[in-house]
Amino acid sequence: MGGSLRADSLNRRLLRHLSRLLEGRGHGVIQVEGDALRIPLYDADLPVPDQAKSLLDSLAWAQGLVLVSPEYNAGIPPHLKNAVDWVSTLKPSPWPNLPVLLCSASPGAFGGSRAMISWRASLANLGAIPLPVSVSIPHADKNLGEDGTPSDPRSQASLQSALDAFLDLAMKLGTHSHSYSE
Repeated sequence: MGGSLRADSLNRRLLRHLSRLLEGRGHGVIQVEGDALRIPLYDADLPVPDQAKSLLDSLAWAQGLVLVSPEYNAGIPPHLKNAVDWVSTLKPSPWPNLPVLLCSASPGAFGGSRAMISWRASLANLGAIPLPVSVSIPHADKNLGEDGTPSDPRSQASLQSALDAFLDLAMKLGTHSHSYSE
């Protein structure tokens, strides 16, 4: 899940690359990006938008989530946080015990890593399990190919190592438990 809303987002490229890697390892993947994340701002007085219901359906039986998030002014992008917030209000909650691999790509030197601090706190609060390792692709405007493949050997190794850790945890946890409490 993720990327910015822009069609040629660096993070959407990375998301698509990660999806291909997971599929290449034999895993089923549902990509949630772009218009699927154009959800009205959370308001408890509004009916639940179809996009939020669809996202819940996508997460309902997932064994893990790869969240590829841009960094907006050293923080979480509002469209992704809004999607997480909408889903957090729905039952059954998909968040408890869901392993999450945090990833980011940025033209800057930090690779979007500052947003991950906030993501970790928000996701952990929902009961998800953000992995201690993450993927940050710095200088992504030069370091990501058109297909999202990092050209820098260090970024490639970091991505493979984090993906291995994510898959290992997801396999150990099996299908995560859902919360049916109200």
